[in-house]
Amino acid sequence: MGIGKRARQAAIVGLIVLAAAAFAAEEASPAGPDIFAQAIAGWAKQERIQRGFAVVRRDGQALGKWVLGKTDPDAPVHLASLSKAITAACVATLIRDGKLDFETPVAAALVRFIARYGKPRDQLLAGVTVAQLLTHRAGFATSDDDDPASGRNLDRYLKTHTSRAPPLPSLVAATLQAKLVHPPGARFAYGNATYLLLGAIIEEASGTPYLAYCSDAVLKPLGITADFEPAWQVSSSMGGWRMRGEDYLKFLGLLAADDERLGGRVKAWMLDPAAKSVPSDPTVWYGLGTYLRKAQRGVDIWHWGSWDYTPERGEKGTVATSFAAYAARLADGTAWFVRAEPRVEEGRPRQALVDRLLNAHRSATTAE
Repeated sequence: MGIGKRARQAAIVGLIVLAAAAFAAEEASPAGPDIFAQAIAGWAKQERIQRGFAVVRRDGQALGKWVLGKTDPDAPVHLASLSKAITAACVATLIRDGKLDFETPVAAALVRFIARYGKPRDQLLAGVTVAQLLTHRAGFATSDDDDPASGRNLDRYLKTHTSRAPPLPSLVAATLQAKLVHPPGARFAYGNATYLLLGAIIEEASGTPYLAYCSDAVLKPLGITADFEPAWQVSSSMGGWRMRGEDYLKFLGLLAADDERLGGRVKAWMLDPAAKSVPSDPTVWYGLGTYLRKAQRGVDIWHWGSWDYTPERGEKGTVATSFAAYAARLADGTAWFVRAEPRVEEGRPRQALVDRLLNAHRSATTAE
């Protein structure tokens, strides 16, 4: 995904991405952390990463932390599109509790919102299901092709509203007025519009503001305290969360194949690749806000997020920002979280680290 003046969130079908350069290792006692540190530092030097940190955990215990520049690895950071998994987990609790269903259409899931703010412009959008929203198969344009939640609609919105407040109904209403570019269910097209609508659906189904519901239903039971990124609350359910890296890895445990806290039906749906495939890799599918691939002991799950924004003249309080964040959890319980500034480009720069970290993981596992 290219970088423009607008906010950009990106996903990539790669397995592990971490960012570090000349990092000072903490708690790096056995050979495993040293192997990871070498892989991280080599890649970050090559890509000229300026600031960031990486956290590696295994079976819920910290294996190592690496820090570059004036960065606190224990401070909460903006998650960008890593927020989508939190939104999906909130939807999952509503399905588990019988307040929503995977096959609920937008017209029913947002019946009160639509009655107040208007019907979808495209009649096909009214029939898009919760499952299709979760898996980016609603038919919207992608983030590169003017996603209706973070493209020109967001540009127009930010001329009269601040990025420092959660989105008003007008942004959701504008998204509902978008013309679909693909038939619902026909293909995977990653973007932000689906998850903005899911945030509104969570509010309607729960009768509670999105932030409060997700905090109470998903994060607090895990012992996690989190909030929106103050400068980018407008990103909300599509990319607005702020959280400690280690806490995010704790949250990802909720999506592990053998974890039943979201309910057996929800987990079975997540683990079934049917109607969830992505075009770039036939072995990968998109479930509850993450990419998945089958592994010997379950599934590997991962997601990449990035945010790059340069405000236009006249925008009310928006903040220039550029960073990348990545998190992954392997089937064997090993997990990674990274924060890197500025934004790391897709393609070769990210894939280079994918390869380095996979090799490091194999070496560490073989040495045990």
